[in-house]
Amino acid sequence: MQLVIWIFKKVFKITANIPEEVTHINESYLLLANHYGRYDPFIISDFIKKKPNFVSSDAILRDPIIGRIFKGLGAIPKKKGVRDTQVIREIKKVIDRGGAIALFPEATRTWSGVTHYIDPSIAKLAKLLNVPVVTAKIKGAYAFDPRWARPLRRAEVEIEYDIALSKADLKTLSSEQVMAIIKEKLTHDDIAYAKEANLVIRSNYRAEYIERMLFQCPNCQSFDGFTSNKNKFSCNACNYTVHINEKGCFTTKEGQIPYDNPRDWFNWQNVNFIRHIQENSSQPKEEPLFLAPKMEIHEAIGDGKMSKQGVGDVSFYTDRIEIDCMGYTCLYHKDISSLSPQFKERIELFCQDKAYRFASTQHQEPGVKWELAINAVWHATRQGFKLSPYFKELFEE
Repeated sequence: MQLVIWIFKKVFKITANIPEEVTHINESYLLLANHYGRYDPFIISDFIKKKPNFVSSDAILRDPIIGRIFKGLGAIPKKKGVRDTQVIREIKKVIDRGGAIALFPEATRTWSGVTHYIDPSIAKLAKLLNVPVVTAKIKGAYAFDPRWARPLRRAEVEIEYDIALSKADLKTLSSEQVMAIIKEKLTHDDIAYAKEANLVIRSNYRAEYIERMLFQCPNCQSFDGFTSNKNKFSCNACNYTVHINEKGCFTTKEGQIPYDNPRDWFNWQNVNFIRHIQENSSQPKEEPLFLAPKMEIHEAIGDGKMSKQGVGDVSFYTDRIEIDCMGYTCLYHKDISSLSPQFKERIELFCQDKAYRFASTQHQEPGVKWELAINAVWHATRQGFKLSPYFKELFEE
């Protein structure tokens, strides 16, 4: 495994700016990092001799291959969007026996390249554990492995490590002060960094699967999504075509482009889509607001193993999600506790005592579209406690 990671770092030009006291730390510690790609856990832990146990999404641990690797590394499972006191107990056990813990305070990989919201509870956890807090700020990873992409792209990545907080700091500083330090150490805009560092993306697949993230066209304003191919993507409604150049910037031959980067396009789209959902969900409608055809449907009870139910259509209504697969299954929004894109951008949701997974079979369904839609409905129906933390600011009045 170590040899594989060493080759991986060489091929993809991943380096670290790391102090000696972090490389050779020999006591229990808490490692916090910003989160971009699929391989972040393996990369950030490789530069430190004392390997940490990662707190990981249970969706990843359900995967038969990656899940097995993570479990072998002592991963602690955590349900997305659900506060889990058992996780805290497991973390404390690892620390008490002299181990180390690593987690991503954003709780999800960034879509836009900018650090997501960090829950203040991370400061309380740091004070509870009372061990040195090591931070790892990953820079350049949005060019290398953006969340929406499938193939990796060669681009220079640097990880900046620091001992952000000592045990003495944690005893004397307030939770608010600890939180401020953690945010300062981890907050990062990788779109701006790539421009400043003049990063180059060495790939001929710079646009592939961007339809997982972007689904509104600035030309025709539709939410019909895009189809990508190599370095370009085109609107499914009007065929408006955008190219992504070696610097990761958007260009087009069809007039002026309003947004030349995924961060700004994504932010513009999200505001518009939330408004669209709320305007169309004020009254129940017989027709769905949108649907995903021919999705592979999986189901599990509690923490059990996912089992395939078949292939069918999944429709989003103003008050429910309907699954048309060997009969109809109706999941009301009020009964859904969380919904988000997970490992491989499959849509996963928890409804009462069951977990469901929807995976694309013929196209790349943007799971973030579903997450934004249900957040908009929850907000409109006074279920704000369910909102995804990183989207909450979109609903602030």
